[in-house]
Amino acid sequence: MPNLPVTRSLDLPSNMHMPTTPQTSPDLFVFYDGSCSLCRASIAPVQRLDARHRIEFLDLHDASAQERFPQIDRGLAMRWMQAIDTRGRVSSGVEAWARIGLLLPGWRYLSWILLLPGIRWFAGKIYAWIARNRYRWNRELCSDGTCSVHLPGSSGKD
Repeated sequence: MPNLPVTRSLDLPSNMHMPTTPQTSPDLFVFYDGSCSLCRASIAPVQRLDARHRIEFLDLHDASAQERFPQIDRGLAMRWMQAIDTRGRVSSGVEAWARIGLLLPGWRYLSWILLLPGIRWFAGKIYAWIARNRYRWNRELCSDGTCSVHLPGSSGKD
């Protein structure tokens, strides 16, 4: 048998710090209201933090999103942000935000806290209020007129 060199585990490339590279396929697909300025502003920091591209955001107004994921109820997703993982599990609202956080560096513990029963209930109430009022809540983010379609009796002008 030939004498082969012994490699110590510290010398193996798998133990070295590897640069962060994008994944080929996301772990989570998130459906959001792309006509909502507040919604777009909410996902922008997530996209910056997601260096590995583990999350793909899909605008509900883009027909290809519905074609790719027919199991997503667009009407429900317009009321509550929806996320679907690679196993096909759908999360809504605050649970979807928690699933997003689980994939972001440094946000795992906050996400687990969001999923605790008492906190989850309270966070769900806050999320529901924001979701219902997102077109009224931040007029500055809605100054481009996109929110007017969702506000009954609004002409889009303040």
